[in-house]
Amino acid sequence: MGLPVRGKVKGRGFGLSDRWSRAAARTMENANFPLWLAWASFGTFMVWLLWKRYLPAVLKAPPPPLRLEAEQRAPAAWLFCEDGSALDRRVKWFGLRPGGRTVVGGRPRADTEDTSFLYLTAEDIQEDHALVAYNPASGRYELEPMGTGTVLHNNEALAAGAREALADGDTLDLGRLSRFRFTLTGPEEP
Repeated sequence: MGLPVRGKVKGRGFGLSDRWSRAAARTMENANFPLWLAWASFGTFMVWLLWKRYLPAVLKAPPPPLRLEAEQRAPAAWLFCEDGSALDRRVKWFGLRPGGRTVVGGRPRADTEDTSFLYLTAEDIQEDHALVAYNPASGRYELEPMGTGTVLHNNEALAAGAREALADGDTLDLGRLSRFRFTLTGPEEP
């Protein structure tokens, strides 16, 4: 048996040869029952295996953790750079973690599960300079100095470890160069 021949065959016009079409018709009309039975058995076995082996494991798995209500209710907040190093002024808007902790400092780091890190390039910013954390009890963000660096809240110095509640429009001076405005209304959408 050869390959199908396209073109004019025995004066019948264009199409497949008779030999090819008869062979195809025989295989299509008479299905191979043992092959069909083998594939049906394999499919049935796979469904049974998935049902018995993996469904109990899926049902035993704990549900995904629910987000904390404080994180869901916490408003988004930003620090707007009014004055500082050239790069910080160029960035302008620094987003705070909604409902979480944000450490402002002079060392670049990746965010962790519960803390975001803001990197400032001014020379007088310490590694961990200040912490801005959301307090779910009061529903406000609070500022806390973390080291010996200068932290001014509305032009008043804060002692290390003291927490001060932030309101929309408050100013934060971190070190000698950096001045930020805390705001709940972030950058304008383009």
